[in-house]
Amino acid sequence: MLLIKKIYVLAAFEVDSFKQRAFDAQVAQITGTATNAADVAAKTMNSLITSDISSSADKQLTNPWKGAEAIHFYLLCQRQLYQKAYPRAMKTAMRLIEYEKELSTKEVYSMVALACFFNNCFRECSKAFVKLERLPGMSKKEREEYEMLAMNLFKLHPPIDRQKREQKCPQKDCNGIINEYDIVCSTCNAHYSPCIASGQ
Repeated sequence: MLLIKKIYVLAAFEVDSFKQRAFDAQVAQITGTATNAADVAAKTMNSLITSDISSSADKQLTNPWKGAEAIHFYLLCQRQLYQKAYPRAMKTAMRLIEYEKELSTKEVYSMVALACFFNNCFRECSKAFVKLERLPGMSKKEREEYEMLAMNLFKLHPPIDRQKREQKCPQKDCNGIINEYDIVCSTCNAHYSPCIASGQ
């Protein structure tokens, strides 16, 4: 996984470098053909807009760092689980849900289920199991194994979360209540950016 993360980082650097070279070439061309400062400014703005449109058409060029972030949070969550920092691991695991396109759904929700289990948040764990049981392309045997594991697990632990710390949404005009593991406010849809170092 660490090697994959390094490859993503290198690829992201290459994409950024490519964008910079393309922009520099456009600016050089503009300044060579422009007659005055206003003309340079207008052509530069046009060039930036065109560049944004063309790069947004290619999803990989839009945010090349997303794959590296996904692997980083996945490895971070594993480390937090090994360190028995279960609340942190669960918060990081919940963050992984945003990276389903970069990681497989199975990897994401397996990690979520594991982190939630160790953090005694069995309701969230149950939701992760529902996702795992409904994975497309799964064999009947695999599905039955997930169902059996879930049944045995929730026989011992009812799908109820432990008490979570709650607070008011930090957005100015929102009165929504969020808990410590929320990454999006359900009232105003505000997204809470993570700390890359801690996943929190």
